[in-house]
Amino acid sequence: MPDDLTPTTRNPNWSISAVVYNTMVMPAEKRRPLLDAIRAQPPVRREGRGGVSWPYHRYEPGFGAVLLDHSHNRNLTWPCTAKVLYAVTDGRIYLAASTIGGIGRGTVEATPELVAAFAGVLGIPAPDLAALGGVRLPDDLPPLHSRAADLAMVIWEARRLTTAQLQNVKLTARHLAGR
Repeated sequence: MPDDLTPTTRNPNWSISAVVYNTMVMPAEKRRPLLDAIRAQPPVRREGRGGVSWPYHRYEPGFGAVLLDHSHNRNLTWPCTAKVLYAVTDGRIYLAASTIGGIGRGTVEATPELVAAFAGVLGIPAPDLAALGGVRLPDDLPPLHSRAADLAMVIWEARRLTTAQLQNVKLTARHLAGR
């Protein structure tokens, strides 16, 4: 991925989980103002390549590595990825952070439902992502949360925020959700 599309920070404490959960419960008309608030944050000067980069986040080539690399390019750590998958599937996918790591390493199978959930988080059409991994999607997969597309956009836009900017967005998301 080009450097200008990668996350700005490598802060391991950066977590969009609170924004995700508030996005899931806020009324539809409040999600546009949230995106506007994220986009209104001033760009910061990039110092190197951002995103998740720890030794245990380096994977052998494979489809699981592709899924996790895309997650990491959205600044999603293993725990954040687990929480976001839980949110977009209405709780059907409930995984430990270590299981997310296993997906990246190829020791945990990327099932059709898991691929569809990752597609929702990443904002990629599920058939396209499944084709990339050679996964056949059955016709009877349960639908993702109705707000999955909005959530994917929020995650994508927020990837460029610093930790301090993310704190401001968390407060905005909480306010817009009425919490």
